[in-house]
Amino acid sequence: MKLRSLFSVSVAIIIGCILSPDGFAQSTRSSYFMKTSYTRTALNAALRPEHGYIGVPFLSNIYLDARTNTFNMENLTFPLNGERVTFMHAQISESQALSNISTDNYITTNLAFSIFSAGFFRGDSYWNFDFGIRANADSNVPKSVFELLKVGFKENETVTHDLSNISLAGSVFGEIGVTNSRTFLNNSLTLGARGKLLLGISYLDLDAKSLNITAGSEFWRAKSQVILRGAAPGIKGRYEENEYNPDKQDFDGFDFGDFNIPGFGLGLDIGAVYDFKDVSVDFLRKLKVSYALNDLGFISWSKSNFVQLSSPETEVIVSPNDYTTHNDGTTSIIDIFDHALDDLRQAVNLHEDPVTSGYTATLRANMNVGLEYEVWDDKMTAGFLYSTRFGKYFTSNEFTLSANYMPKPWLATTFSYSFAYSAFKTFGLAVHVAPTRGINFFLASDYSIVRISPQWLPTSSHAINLQMGVSIPFGGRQ
Repeated sequence: MKLRSLFSVSVAIIIGCILSPDGFAQSTRSSYFMKTSYTRTALNAALRPEHGYIGVPFLSNIYLDARTNTFNMENLTFPLNGERVTFMHAQISESQALSNISTDNYITTNLAFSIFSAGFFRGDSYWNFDFGIRANADSNVPKSVFELLKVGFKENETVTHDLSNISLAGSVFGEIGVTNSRTFLNNSLTLGARGKLLLGISYLDLDAKSLNITAGSEFWRAKSQVILRGAAPGIKGRYEENEYNPDKQDFDGFDFGDFNIPGFGLGLDIGAVYDFKDVSVDFLRKLKVSYALNDLGFISWSKSNFVQLSSPETEVIVSPNDYTTHNDGTTSIIDIFDHALDDLRQAVNLHEDPVTSGYTATLRANMNVGLEYEVWDDKMTAGFLYSTRFGKYFTSNEFTLSANYMPKPWLATTFSYSFAYSAFKTFGLAVHVAPTRGINFFLASDYSIVRISPQWLPTSSHAINLQMGVSIPFGGRQ
């Protein structure tokens, strides 16, 4: 796979989904206060459902989440003559195209897919077992990239674009988890922990410490200092002849060997829930507080399946492209990024460094703090959830208010609003059909889409996520 393809995949995930998860564990925050939900254990190891379950294989939990700190599709596309065109269109001014783009534009995406999961009660303990696949990516696209694409280069003057701080980090890994929670103090306190064995599948970390392009009308002169780390089964760098300099070899992507598990790691989630039901103050008896710290851990990638490439601070001369080919507005945003990367790739003189040992990467830890108050006995509660994710390039925070209503013992619903990313344009919904016999089904989103483009892309939201699952209950209600 070429470097441009890797970038295009990330852009497709980032912009194609947009825009937007932050990836606070593997469940929507809207399900955090749903008593029937078995997926909320992923948010807090001390939270447990009302009864045991067996997840339908490959369908028990499917979770997709994406998020950006600054811009969405409305910042990158604009209405013109009854249709939407990209920011590259000739009739979209430079100031209009760049007005809502920040200096640094952080984007993160997450996917969780459960292959098998089950949970059951034994005395005061609740046990949960699960095996699934997780994928995540964090990236930063500086404003200078959009300036390069929109402004380009002047015909009769020299222009410099500083593209430093372009970054992309992502990983795919399997996760085998065992969760146990127990109650104490007359069932007022619940403590839980989840141990995880992590099976690394692939890893990518691209960090452009320095990337400057200076251009006149007939050339690009690029200076770069870039580090690219990758891990995958039998990964090796691949090179091709430089079309401008036959004596030079350019990095052209990766080759892979036979399949194996290139990385192993460990993870830990811890959580606690305290119910004030036995305190002497009346109005506090309906209050519950909870705290969780998740994804403490690492993955170590083996030497034989790890590669590091670097570009020392060198200068390369390449031929410029004519970006006016995109001014008709018909080219998609992904096509624009893919085309631009053809040229940027020439500016990065990547070569493999000797690998003397493997590489260890940490997980993206996240924290949840919850307050829940019973408004209507066994029917309705109000919840407040503060979530923090410690990302590769930035830490994101979210505040979520929710109303959690159970009109029937087998039906749970939640309406929520998340402050940081909704901007009064989206809201959260969750529905869990949970009879004690038969099939249980849930569907949830923290950012229900309000406005959608003809291409089925959300245009007004900074974030979007979706979760669904099917399970079979067993055992009585706890």
